[in-house]
Amino acid sequence: MSMNFSEFKKLIIADPWSQNPEVLLARQSDPLFEQVALEVQAMERKIQAAVNVPAPDGLLDEIKAIVHHPSSLRRWVPWALAASILIAVSATAIGWKQSHQWDSVEDYLVDHYSHDGEMLIGKATDRVPAEEVERVMASLNAAAGQSLTGMVKFIKYCPTPQGRGAHLVVSTADGPMTIVFMPWNKVRDGEMLEFDHKHAYMVNLEHGSAAIIGRSEQPVSSLQALVRSSITSAPAET
Repeated sequence: MSMNFSEFKKLIIADPWSQNPEVLLARQSDPLFEQVALEVQAMERKIQAAVNVPAPDGLLDEIKAIVHHPSSLRRWVPWALAASILIAVSATAIGWKQSHQWDSVEDYLVDHYSHDGEMLIGKATDRVPAEEVERVMASLNAAAGQSLTGMVKFIKYCPTPQGRGAHLVVSTADGPMTIVFMPWNKVRDGEMLEFDHKHAYMVNLEHGSAAIIGRSEQPVSSLQALVRSSITSAPAET
């Protein structure tokens, strides 16, 4: 049974890069579905870019044009929904970052994980294509080795105390764990931070740092060798 437009729209807005076989089939079967998917992906990139203030040039005008001057009803529906999500999510992400001036990386990690860490663990159900992991890391002037990319179940950009970083959820034999990559920040290597029945192991990299976060009973330090060998980065660009 083929997927209808309404169902497709909900799924692609929830996950613009969905690898769900039914979603992929729908995109291949109807040019409109493929067009909507590409447009929502473009909007998602603007959401991610909006985390870094200032927002992209022309973003507000583009949103206004989408909302007030739709070219057709079929085109307007997905764009209007995507635009409304962009406004809400961007405002939340920017507002969260602007309203939090952290005194330390440790304060940031506790605040950041409390913000959406558990929610993202719940969303991490399917393996992320290696190409997507590579795209996100490359945009941060970094790279992740195959041994790490094969474990990634979720990845997104996230704010850090000194610029944009990456939030990864990885699958391990001890359950899902989180890796926060901070291209600009250095940490006290090997330090363990404990909070809210969680703990985070700090890893200094040649450029930047990472924190491995998991439940108190999970051996987060067991991933430190993999993180050190897999994440390579150049000095973060200004």
